[in-house]
Order: sequence, then structure tokens, then C-alpha cells
Amino acid sequence: YSSQEWDVIAALFHTASLCNNATLSVDGDSEKEHSGQPTELALLVGTIKAGLEDPRPQYHRTQEVPFSSDRKRMEVRARPIGGRHVCRAFAYCNKSKQSSLLPEDSRRRSSGSNDGSIFYVKGMPESVLGECTTYTGMDGSPTSLSEEDKAQVLAQSRRMAAQGGLRVLAMAYGPTLQSLTFAGLIGMEDPPRVGVADAVTQLQKGGVKVLMVTGDSKETAIAIAKRCGILQHRAKFELDSSSNSSYSDDDLELAATQSLSGEELDNFPPGYLADSIVGVKVFYRVAPRHKLALVRALQSQGEIVAMTGDGVNDATALKGADIGISMGCNGTDVAKEASDIVLADDDFTTITKAVAEGKGIFFNIRNFLSFQLSTSFAALTMASIASAFGMPSPLNAMQILWINIIMDGPPAQSLGVEPVDDKILRAKPRSANEDIVTRALLARAVTSAALIVYCTLKVFSNELDDGNVTRRDTTMTFMTFVNCDLFNAYVCRSSTKAFYELSLWSNPTFLFAIGGSILGQLLVIYFPPLQEVFQTEALGLHDLVYIVSLSSSVLWLDTLRKKFFASWFSDSLKSNPRSAKSKKADDNNDESHGNKGGRRRRRQRRVRSWLHLGGATAVDHGSSSASTTPTASSPNRTARNRNMMAL
Repeated sequence: YSSQEWDVIAALFHTASLCNNATLSVDGDSEKEHSGQPTELALLVGTIKAGLEDPRPQYHRTQEVPFSSDRKRMEVRARPIGGRHVCRAFAYCNKSKQSSLLPEDSRRRSSGSNDGSIFYVKGMPESVLGECTTYTGMDGSPTSLSEEDKAQVLAQSRRMAAQGGLRVLAMAYGPTLQSLTFAGLIGMEDPPRVGVADAVTQLQKGGVKVLMVTGDSKETAIAIAKRCGILQHRAKFELDSSSNSSYSDDDLELAATQSLSGEELDNFPPGYLADSIVGVKVFYRVAPRHKLALVRALQSQGEIVAMTGDGVNDATALKGADIGISMGCNGTDVAKEASDIVLADDDFTTITKAVAEGKGIFFNIRNFLSFQLSTSFAALTMASIASAFGMPSPLNAMQILWINIIMDGPPAQSLGVEPVDDKILRAKPRSANEDIVTRALLARAVTSAALIVYCTLKVFSNELDDGNVTRRDTTMTFMTFVNCDLFNAYVCRSSTKAFYELSLWSNPTFLFAIGGSILGQLLVIYFPPLQEVFQTEALGLHDLVYIVSLSSSVLWLDTLRKKFFASWFSDSLKSNPRSAKSKKADDNNDESHGNKGGRRRRRQRRVRSWLHLGGATAVDHGSSSASTTPTASSPNRTARNRNMMAL
């Protein structure tokens, strides 16, 4: 830096360091670890990269007002231990303080001490600039700050935020909090984690709408929302240092229609809040109370709300949401206690995987039940028909027990680990009150059971020529029933795909289960010791070919159901998670406001499962930069300090 710039740079970064509670380990000191908020760590790294030392060891802190979501700034009062300030700008400030005090009121003002103590402030530019009357001149002396100068500073902060989604903080110092000297702006790149954009896209394809709630400025919030895919890229930012506008016309329209501030949320009556936020995807400059208000507004409309957070202030919203998700690595104990789920890796993509896994588990349970019910229905119906018509029992007790063992065992269990189908992942979120056993599931189970009963009794009647039940008769019947069940297990892997559309190798567990069942069945038929136990006898190759051909009719029945009668036999993947009560209320509103408005409201009020990227601010090493030349960054990478909500 030039000698003229040095005093300004020193005042800027020394203020950032003095108004700081983070601890940075330098030179690989293993005994000390990094601690504190990543934003403050980034400021300390920026100080080091600017060629300055941390001034805090040379100062004694006498007062601190911590950052709050309402005031949006942090204030620290400190005095130099040796009586000498670390930079010329602070010395000028102390001199102006002494000259402004009269002897009779010097004791009353500034706590009555002339110890060189100065206030150091960092926070939101709008909040800090409001108390500034001067700015740091080239020689470090305070220079008058006009309203036009303040407007230029705010315009510059908006450009910094809009260009790269920078988090912009203003630094100031002064003898009193009502007479501060503006030190400058520091912009830090606060990027989303790798994979967040892809995760948001996957959620949107699955019918989940992602929103963002943040305490950052509108420009920063919109820029990051675009990078994450929450807002569509209508136009690129075309900005330069001489531009007074941060947005193109399309961006201004996008910001006006799809973003709201916390102050604007306060202006909405509570009863109309849910209707007022329809279509809004970005909420900026919000306080913790706004999160809970948003959650309750959506719940009042019958929405399912899931939200994540990591701080103490997030606890109320986590507790109020239907599903509270806290961060395991950087989350506070209060947030973890208030949540229902704790993310071990603090990664937003983990939520996406959990959603996909949850959808897969639900539909796999249905497939499992479809198989189990069809097997049970077939066995009960076959025994009932035989008893009703005075026929001998087609199967003996040991054979029925064997069917229960091999059908309730490996094949049925392997259906629970079937890979999730892409069509299921793209399906809209289902209702929390949706039944597992549906009419379509029962229809599949009944028709499959009817075909199994028909094939089994047909073989049994063909073999029962002389009216006496022999080992061959029960063996043929036994083998037919088991083969029909194995084919049925294969088609139950999916409720929408035909057997020829299923990948044979996508579920290795199922292959092992079917292979083990076939091996066990052959041992029962051909292994002499087991023949005596199950009263079976060996069958010829012609018999096996006939049984397999007849049993394969289960495959063709399933194909007929899925291809020609899907509306009767396939479960719908377009369910609406709202309760019937909420849907009825919407229908009533539609009738009272007209068909056109009703259709619009139905499109707007969709599934809203609220998620957010919890955690502290993420700053990549070497990626954050000040408004001047130096670069500030954090050595640790964590989650963004932005609430990502999935609607």
C-alpha cells in the first residue's frame, strides 16, 4: 500500500479486530484452536493478510454490547494499555475527544475518564452509518461525512453485495456512539456449500419449494439465492464501479415479487401473513421472531413445516415446526434439544438424501404389504375353497409352514431395500395422513391371490384323478404355489413398472433371497431326509417346465394391470400433503372468489416443507475480501449463516 492508504487500511482492520471475539491460531500452534464465528475469524485473517498484527493484546476492553438481530451491530469500548493507540487514526480520534470536553463536564461525559478509551463498532452499513459524522481521511484525521457521502457508501455496499453475493460489514470508531468516524466497508464472500445447488434442484423436482431466510441484505440474499437455484436467472448482474444501480430491470422485478424483508413482514397482520408470502422465495433482514411467525402462518393453512437451525434464537422455530432439524457439528445444545432430528454433518445435501430415502421406504412398505397380503389371501382362500367343497387339503401342515417361512423371510424382507425409483423421487410430497394400505394395493393383492389360487387348484385338480391325495399331488401343488409366490415377489418390486422394465441387478439382496428360496425349495423336493419331513417326492423335468410356465402367468397379469388398468391398480404419486380440511377450505374460498382466482391460489399454495441451511457463516480460505485491496478469509469452512427453507 501507499503511505496515504496505510492509515486508512490500519484504521479499518484494527477496528475489525478490536470489535471481535474470535480466536485465531497462527503459525500452526497446535495448543490453540480456532474459535468464534467464521465471520469474525475472516476479519482476523484479513488483518493478518493486510500486514497488520492483532491489536487486542495492547488494549483493555472495558465495555461490550454484543450483536443483536434488532440492532444489527456490535459495539466494544477499549483503551490502550500503554496509553498509546496502534494507529494514527485512533490517536486523532482521542485528541478530538479531549478537545471536545470541557473541564466541568469531562467527568460526566465518556464516563468521566481521560484514559484514551474509544468505541469500536461493526455491523450492518445502514445501522452503523446512521451514527457516523466523519470518515477516516488519507492522513488518518476525521473528515466531515455528508449525506451525499453516506448515500455513496450505501450504494457501494449494495454493489458489493449484488456483484458476488458478498456479506458487507461497516466499521466505525469514535469517542461516543453518537459521534462515530466511518472506517470503511469489508466484503466477505459467503458461498453456499458444494452440492447445495444440485440438492435444491432435486428437491424442486420432487415437489419441494426451497426458500431462503437470512439476516443479510437484499442484494446479498438475492445473489446467493440465484447461485443456489432458489431464484431463476432471468438476467445476469451487469455492474461496474461507476454504476449507481445494483440491478437490471428484470432483477428489480424479481426482487420486488419474490423477496420480503423482516420489516415488511412486521407490517402484515398475523391473519393475512400466509396469503401475503405466497410466491415469495427470499426473506432478508429477518429476526428470529420472523421465523416462528412464518412457521405458524403456514401451519395455520394446513401446511407441513420442517425447519433447520443451529443457534439459540432458532430454538423456538425448531420447536414450533412439524419437523425441527438442528446442526450436529456447529449447532448449539439448545437447538439440538429443541429439534427432532440432528444432522451429523451439517450438510444440506443430507436432507435431500433423507427425503429420497423416506419416500423410498414408504413405497417399499407398500410393496412389501402387497406381496404379504397376496400370499396370505391365497393361502387362506385355497384352504377355504377346499373345505367348502369337501376337497382334501391341497397342502399339508409342514408345507404351509414352509411357505410362511420362505415367503415371510428373505424375499419379503428384500423388498424393503429396493432402490428408490426416479418417478417416486419426482413425486410430490404425500399427505401425512395418507393411508399405507390403499384401494389400489388391495386390488393388486386380491387379483394376484386369485390367480395364485386358480393356478394351484388347477394343478391340484388335475393331479387328483383317483380321489386319493398322494405325495405327487401335494408336491405338484406345493411347487406351483411356491413358484407363483416367487414370481409375485418379483413383480411387487414396483407398483408402476412391468416386470421387463425392472433391472435384474438393481437389488442384489433380492437376487440372493430368491436364489436361496429356490435352493431351499429344491432341497425340500429332492433331498431324501427333507422329503420325509415334508411328504414330497422328486418331480421330472417335464413337471418343472409345466409348473414354471403356468406360474409365469403372474407376470402377464401384472403387466396387464400396470399397462392397461394403471388407474385402478397403481398408487398415485401426485398426492397433496394438505389435510382434507384445508383442501375443503380452499375450495370454499375458490367458489367465493371466482374460478380464476381459485385456480391461482391452488397453484400458489403447494406443499411447503420448510428447511434451511443452518450453521454459522461459511467463508472459504482466501475467498473473502475487503472493500479495499486486502483479503480476509476464514481457515475453517462451515455452513452458511442463512436459513434455507423448502416449501
